[in-house]
Amino acid sequence: MIKSVKGTSDITSPEVLLWQHVERTMANTAKAYGYEEIRTPTIEMEELFSTSVGQSTDIVEKEMYAFPDKKGRHLVLRPEGTAATCRAYIEHQMNLQPSPAKFYYMGSFFRYEQPQSGRKREFHSFGVEALGEQSPVQDAEVIDMVMTMLSRLGLAHLSVDINSIGDDNCRPAYKDALRAALAAHEGELCENCKRRMSDNPLRVLDCKREDPLLLESLPKSADYLCTDCEDHFHRLLSTLDSLKIPYRLNHRLVRGLDYYTKTVFEVISEDLGAQNALLGGGRYDYLIRHLGGPATPAVGWGLGLERLTSVLTARYPELTGSLATPRVYIVHSDMATAVAFELRRTLADTGWALDLDTRQDGFGKQLARASKRGGRMALILGEDEIAAGTCTVKDLTSGSQLTVALADVAACLASTVQK
Repeated sequence: MIKSVKGTSDITSPEVLLWQHVERTMANTAKAYGYEEIRTPTIEMEELFSTSVGQSTDIVEKEMYAFPDKKGRHLVLRPEGTAATCRAYIEHQMNLQPSPAKFYYMGSFFRYEQPQSGRKREFHSFGVEALGEQSPVQDAEVIDMVMTMLSRLGLAHLSVDINSIGDDNCRPAYKDALRAALAAHEGELCENCKRRMSDNPLRVLDCKREDPLLLESLPKSADYLCTDCEDHFHRLLSTLDSLKIPYRLNHRLVRGLDYYTKTVFEVISEDLGAQNALLGGGRYDYLIRHLGGPATPAVGWGLGLERLTSVLTARYPELTGSLATPRVYIVHSDMATAVAFELRRTLADTGWALDLDTRQDGFGKQLARASKRGGRMALILGEDEIAAGTCTVKDLTSGSQLTVALADVAACLASTVQK
C-alpha cells in the first residue's frame, strides 16, 4: 500500500468541515476589512527566500525544500507567504495602483523539519499583508483584524505580545550592545547562538535552548529606538489602547525572520498553557526594496491552520459536528429520474446537501441507505407523485411524512431547518 509522505496528512470529513469553517470565517473577515485574495505559486525561485528570509534563519539553513529543475534553476516549495506576496507586488507593478495594496492568502507551505503535533512538513497558513502604508494605524488594523477573526471563531482571553526592534537607523547600535553583552556569556550559549552571535545576535533572543534569565538580562531594543521608531511604537500602543486590545510588552520578542523592522507581535491565548502563541507578524519596511522593488513600507501576519484547528477542536469538541450540512436524499423510481434531477437543481440554494440515489432498486432499500448515510430527510418520487405533481417528504428521524406540491418542497425544507 502506498502511504502519504511523512509530515503530510489527509484532511477528510468531519475534520474538513472545521477547516472550511475556519477558512470561510477568516476570508470573510479579511474581505470586510478591505483585503483581497492573492494566490501565488507553490514553487518559487530559491533566491526569493534566501534573500528575504535571511541566510542565518532555520528556514534557509535547514528547512527549505530546494531542488534543481531540468534546466538547473534552483527552485523551492514555498516556506512562507510574505516574500511570495512581495514578489508578486513587484512583478505586477502594483506600486502604480492606489496604496495600500491589501491582500489575504491561504494555502500549503513546506518546511523540512521533524513532524510533531501541529507542525507538518506540508502545513497550511492564512496570512494578510498590507503593502504601501507606514502609519502605525496600519499595524493596529492588521492586529485588530486577527483579533476579530479569532473572536468570531469562538476564542476568548486573547492578548498581544508586542515589541519594536527598530530599523536600519537604530538597530545597528542595538546589535552592537547585544553582541557585547553576549560575549560575556559566550560559554553559556548553544552552538547555534555562538555562531549567530556575530552575524545576527537578535536570533539569540529567539532561541528556545538558552536560559530565560540570561535572555532577560540582555539589552532591550526599546532602549535603543531612534525618535522615528519610538514615535511609531508609542502611537501604535496608543491606538491599541483606544481599541481596547490587551497587550504586553515583550522585550525578547524578535520573530524568526530577518526581514522584520519596527513592530513585531504575537497573538496569544491565556487558555493554551506554555505553547500559547497562535500566530505572529510584524512590519517589514525594507523587504520589497531589498527584492528589487520600490521602497514600500509593509506589515502583515501569518497563522498556521493546523495549530488553530487543533485548538478549536480541543476547546469546542462539539463544533465539528455542528458544522455538517443537513443531508436530504432524493428517493425515486426509474420513471422519475428526470424529475428527481430537476428537483435537485431547484433545491440547490436551500442549504441542504442533496444526495440523489442512483441505484433505483426499490424505495425500501433506498430509504435504508439514506438512513445509514446520515440522511435527515428523504424526498420520495414515485409514479403516484409524478402523476400528481407532488413529492412525499419523509423525516428519517421521526418517521413522519407529508405530501407537498413540487413547487413547495423548498419551503418545506426551510421550515424543517428552522425547527
